[in-house]
Amino acid sequence: MAPGTLVPEPGSAMLLAAAGALVMRRRRRRA
Repeated sequence: MAPGTLVPEPGSAMLLAAAGALVMRRRRRRA
């Protein structure tokens, strides 16, 4: 993992948040 994973740039944070939300929704639907 990159050294700046804990504090990614604003763009990366938005992408990670969007991906996380989709994964959580998929997990909740599957579970």
